[in-house]
Amino acid sequence: MAGAGQPRQCAVLASLLLRAGGPVSLSTLVDDVWGDEAPPSAVGSVRTYIYRLRQALGEQSDSSVRLVDGGYLMHIRPDALDLNRFKQKAAKAREAHSSGDIASAASLLTESLEMWSGVALAGVPGPFAGMQRGILGELRLACAEEQFTCDVERGRYAEAAAELSALLVEHPLRERVCGLLMTALFGAGRQSEALTVYHTTSHLLRQRLGVNPSPELQQIHERILSGRFQLPRSVDRSNGGRRLASSRATPAQLPAALPSVVGREREQAQVVRLANEADASSTVAICVVGGLAGVGKTAFATAVAHHLAERFPDGQLFADLHGAGPEAEPRDPAGVLGDFLQALGVRPEAMPETSRARGHVFRGLLANRRMLVLLDNARSTEQLKDLLPGSPGSMALITSRMQLHALVAAYQALPVTLPPLCQADARSLLARRLGAGRTAAEPEAVDRIIQLAGQLPLALANVAARAAYRPQLRLASLADEYAAFEHSALDAFVSEEDPVLDVRDSIARSYRLLDTEAASLFCDLGACSDPMFAASHAANMAGQPEQRVRQVLSKLIRTHLITEVGPSRYSWNRLVAAYAAEQASQRPAKGSRPIH
Repeated sequence: MAGAGQPRQCAVLASLLLRAGGPVSLSTLVDDVWGDEAPPSAVGSVRTYIYRLRQALGEQSDSSVRLVDGGYLMHIRPDALDLNRFKQKAAKAREAHSSGDIASAASLLTESLEMWSGVALAGVPGPFAGMQRGILGELRLACAEEQFTCDVERGRYAEAAAELSALLVEHPLRERVCGLLMTALFGAGRQSEALTVYHTTSHLLRQRLGVNPSPELQQIHERILSGRFQLPRSVDRSNGGRRLASSRATPAQLPAALPSVVGREREQAQVVRLANEADASSTVAICVVGGLAGVGKTAFATAVAHHLAERFPDGQLFADLHGAGPEAEPRDPAGVLGDFLQALGVRPEAMPETSRARGHVFRGLLANRRMLVLLDNARSTEQLKDLLPGSPGSMALITSRMQLHALVAAYQALPVTLPPLCQADARSLLARRLGAGRTAAEPEAVDRIIQLAGQLPLALANVAARAAYRPQLRLASLADEYAAFEHSALDAFVSEEDPVLDVRDSIARSYRLLDTEAASLFCDLGACSDPMFAASHAANMAGQPEQRVRQVLSKLIRTHLITEVGPSRYSWNRLVAAYAAEQASQRPAKGSRPIH
C-alpha cells in the first residue's frame, strides 16, 4: 500500500479495494478502521481520508473513488488489483492440475506465489485489515501447498523437502504440510527423517491442541513404517478438485425442511449466488439471514441449506446458538465446537478444553473439505468467530435477530434480510396449510387474516393451526374472532403449548436484547399508532433531542424492531407496535428510563 498515506488511510483504501464493485457505507468504513473503539472524530477522519484518496487517484483514472447512494464505490479494473490476478492464476492452476497437466499447474502456481511480497496488508491497522491478513495468508498458504503437491507428484523430492521443512517451521500444526514433507523426505531416501517429522508434529498436536494426527497423516506414517508407502505420481482430480470420500465421518445434521416455506425466491437467489461466487473465487462463503421476530429466518435458512446440501458432500453441521431463545443464556461456543468435533470423529478424551483450541481443530478438520455449517439464532459476531470455517470450499449460513455489522465488515459476510411476506405469498402459505379450495372460497376473509397477522409467517402459521382443527368454521368468522381482541392484537397469537410459536414471546425476546435507553424509546413509540413515523415525531414522544433519538433508533433497527425506509423515516410491523403499546402501558411513570 505504498503511497496510500498514513496507516488509517491505508485501512480505508484496503476496505474499498477488497469490496470493489459494491458501495461501502461510511459506518462500515468506521467499523473497519476502528471497530468498537471509534472516536467521536472517526466519521470526519474517514471523509478526510476519502478526499485524499480521490485527490491522489483522480476522477478520470482507471482507479477512482466515487460517491454513490449508500456510500463510496471503488472503481477499478479487475486486472489492476494484484489479488484478482493472483486468484485467476491460482484458479487456472487448479484447472490444469485437475486435467492432469501437472507441469502447467506448477508453472502457474509459481507465478502466483511470486506475486506476493511479504505479509498482506502489513502495518495496516483495524479489525478488517487484521481479518483480511488471516484470510489472504490462508489463500497464499493453500496455493503453496498445491505447488508442493505438484512438486512431489513430479518427483522433485529433494527441492520440495527443503522448502517444506521451512514452511513447517512457520506452521508447525499444519498437517497437510507435514504429510507433504514426509512424502518428499521418503521420496528422497530419507525415511528416518520422515518418521521424525511425524513424531514431532504428533507431539505438538497432542501438547497444544489435545488431538491426535488426522487419519490421513497416520496412514502415511503407518505405510512408511510397513514399507507399503507408494509415492504419488498423480492425483485423482476427476471430481473437480474436491476431496475424495474417506473414512472420516460425514455428518448430516440439518433439521427437517419445513413444507410451509413460500416465496423468498429473491433472497434464496442471493444465497445461491454467494455459493456460486465462493466456488469460483475459492473463498469461504458466509451469509447471515436477518429479520423481524417471526419472519421465518430459521425456516428459510433450513430450506436453503437443504437446497445447497449436494454441493457439500463432506457433510452438514447444525447448531442452535440460543442467541434470543427462551433459554436464559446464549450457547457457549466451546460447547458447540465440542458437538461439532464429536460429529467429525474426534474422541471425547482427545477434545481440547478451550474454545480457541477447539476452533483450531475444527478449522483443521474442515481444511480441504466441502462442508455446510448452519448456525441458527446467533447473538453476536463474538459468539460466531470460532465456529466459522477457515478454508475455501465450505460455507456458513447464519440466522440472527441482530444486524451483525462486525461479521459483515470483518468477514465479508453477505447480509440477507427477510421482510414480512407479500400479500400473494401470504395467501399461498394459508392455501398450502388450509387447502386451496377453502381459501379461494373466502378471499376477503383471507386478506383480513393476513392483515391482522402482520403478514408474519409465525402469526399466519398460528392462525392456520387453529383453523385446521376447526374445518367447519368459516374463515370470515375466524377473522372476526381475531379482530375482536380488545386488549392487544397479540392476544390472538398466543401459544400455550410452545413459547417458540407465541408471537408475543417471540417479539419479547428481541425487546430483551435492547439496552435501557433503546427499551425506553421503544416504549415511548408505543403511543404511535401509525405504521410509519419520522424521527422528529419519535423525538417529540420521547421528549429528547432529535439527533440523540436518531442514534437510539439505530439500535431498534439493529434488532429489526423497526425498519428505516428513508432519511429519518421509519416503519414497523403492526404486531411490533402492539407489543410496544403493551410495554408502554406496563412501565413506571414517564421519565424513569431517560435516554442518556
